[in-house]
Amino acid sequence: MSTRLVVVHRAPATLVVSAVFVAGCSLGAPSASLTPAVPLVPMTALPPITERPEPTTTTEPRDLVPPIVEATINSGDVVDWYRGRITVSTEADAQVTVNGEPAGLDLGGSVTVPIVNAPGDNTIIITATDTAGNTTESSVVYSFDPPQGWIATLGDSIMQGATEEIESQLGSGIVDATVSRQFLDTPELMTELASREVPPQVVVVGLGTNGPVQAEDFDQAMKAIGPRTLVAFINVHVPRDWEATSNDEIAAGVGRYDNAILIDWSTEAGERSELLVGDGFHLSREGHIALAALIAEAIFPETVPDDSQR
Repeated sequence: MSTRLVVVHRAPATLVVSAVFVAGCSLGAPSASLTPAVPLVPMTALPPITERPEPTTTTEPRDLVPPIVEATINSGDVVDWYRGRITVSTEADAQVTVNGEPAGLDLGGSVTVPIVNAPGDNTIIITATDTAGNTTESSVVYSFDPPQGWIATLGDSIMQGATEEIESQLGSGIVDATVSRQFLDTPELMTELASREVPPQVVVVGLGTNGPVQAEDFDQAMKAIGPRTLVAFINVHVPRDWEATSNDEIAAGVGRYDNAILIDWSTEAGERSELLVGDGFHLSREGHIALAALIAEAIFPETVPDDSQR
C-alpha cells in the first residue's frame, strides 16, 4: 500500500500542486496547474478584537417626597356625645394608619373612620407611607366639650339588682329596671324617653334575659329614640335556648346604626363564674360591680374605674 502526500499552496485564484511523492519517490514537478471552476474569494484580514462597551442604563430619579396628608374632624357627626369621625386624604396608593390602626383608602385617596372624643384636648396621630417608602406623620389636635345630658338605663331583674352600683358609676340619670321585663318592651320605653322635654343623652338597654330579641323590636326602638342619642345594648348571658340568637340579633342591630354600641356582658360573665349566683344568670355582689364598671367603660371610654370597684 502506497502513501501519497499532497502539499497545497493557496494562491489568490489558483490552486497549485507543488509536488507529489509516492512511496517515498518524487515524481517531479507538476506539469500543470489546476484552476478551480469557481474563483476563490481572497481572504482578507479580520479586524482586531476590541472590548465590547458596557450597555448603558437610565436610572429614574428616586421619589424622596413624602405624601401630603389632610384631615378633617367631625366631632359631632353622628351623635352629640363622645363619638365623631375623622376624614383623611392623601395619595391613593399610600398605606394609612389612624392612631395606629390601618385605614384603607378609597380610589380617590380618602377614608373616614370613627374616633372617640374625650372631654378636653384630643390628639389623633395619622401616618401615611407611599410606595417609595416615604412616610408622613401628622398630629391633629382638637378640643371637645361634651354637652350636658343625662343617662337612662332600661333593664330587667339583672339590672335591678345592680342599681346602686350603676348609679354610683354613672353619676347621673335613672335606672328603670323591672322584674320579668322583655326586649319587646323596648320600643315603647324608647318612645317615652324621646317624648321628654329633655331626652336622655345616652340610653343603656339591658334586656333579653326573659325572652328572645327580635330584629323588628330593635329597629323600632332605634327609630323611636332617634339618631342623636347614643344607645348601649348589653348582650345576655342566660342558660336558655334563645341566648345565642338574641346575642346575634343584638350584634347585628348594633352594626346597623352609627349611634349604637355593644356592651359584651356575655363574654365577661362566661369567663368569671364568681359574677353569677346558682341559677347561672342572676348576679352576685361581684357581678353587680363588674356590670356597672363595664357599662361605665363603654359610655366613658377614657374613664378607668377604680380597681376597688371591680
